[in-house]
Amino acid sequence: MPAINILVIDDEPALRQIVAAVLSKAGYQVDQASGVAEATARLARGDVDLALCDIKMQDGTGLDLLRQSKAAGIDTVFVMVTASASMETAVEALRGGAYDYIVKPVRNEELLNRVAQVEAMRGLSHENRLLREAIKGRSAAVFRFRSPCMLQVERLVGKVA
Repeated sequence: MPAINILVIDDEPALRQIVAAVLSKAGYQVDQASGVAEATARLARGDVDLALCDIKMQDGTGLDLLRQSKAAGIDTVFVMVTASASMETAVEALRGGAYDYIVKPVRNEELLNRVAQVEAMRGLSHENRLLREAIKGRSAAVFRFRSPCMLQVERLVGKVA
């Protein structure tokens, strides 16, 4: 599975660019959005695996963006980022469907660790989906018996089933 696509959403250009640079250097495909409106359009394309989203922005909140995305059926994992570490906000974000919550200032190692966790989770989800599809595609094994005893057992199994 290729590296995940990440959208960094923050209305602070310097922070957004630093986070994007750290992730790009680590080998991730990174795009940026400066607010809720731009992020909504970008998420609608359906190719963003992870959104690192600031909670408070000039044109809305990251929590509203999270709710809108989930309601629209967008399968993007959200990690919320905020400068104010309040328990209420964290609980609201997690209840709204966020995967995790990071407090600013974001340390590079913490950021890369969270992204790696999301990447591993998405990889397992993808593998699980492939295995389920493979199992659905297989039909029950068909045995052809020749001996009269086994034919009798097969008939009995058919009756029991």
